[in-house]
Amino acid sequence: MKKTITIIAMILAISVSLIAGTMSYYTITIDKLAEGSVVAKEFILKEEGSDTFQENVKIAPGDKEVWTFAVKNFDGSTISETAMDLAFSVALSANGEAMIQPLEISVAKVGSSETPVEIANIVEEDNGFSFIDLFELSDEGQTYTYQVTVSWPWGEENDNAIDFAGADFGTALSVSVTGTQVKP
Repeated sequence: MKKTITIIAMILAISVSLIAGTMSYYTITIDKLAEGSVVAKEFILKEEGSDTFQENVKIAPGDKEVWTFAVKNFDGSTISETAMDLAFSVALSANGEAMIQPLEISVAKVGSSETPVEIANIVEEDNGFSFIDLFELSDEGQTYTYQVTVSWPWGEENDNAIDFAGADFGTALSVSVTGTQVKP
């Protein structure tokens, strides 16, 4: 009987070896074959300098007031990493009981020569206007400076300017800008 059990055990061992060898498969796992991550690009639009706009500046026919403002696409050494469309809105609104109707507003871009250049793409709106500009994609930070002029034209003798005199009339000026990433 011992001989039979030994023979059966040997046959079983040989058959398991054959089956295991022919039925087996190999598995290999390569951990971290490639890794990566993404982070958001910088998108920066900031005002430059201090607010030079003043409130309650008195104006009369023949006078004009000029205010300067600037925007930039960097913060210290961090520069916006996308090109950006700039949409500006310049508006007049009542700052008292009624607006001074004869007022005119205009805007110009101040370049490196400090000489203002008229902006060509101005769209007239109720009590103001809008215009667009562009920060190109660049490795260097950019600053654009603009001048807004509010003037009360010197009119003719019967231009009714006297109808807008006094503390009951006032006009507020506001400027806003929206930066939008340009599609790459």
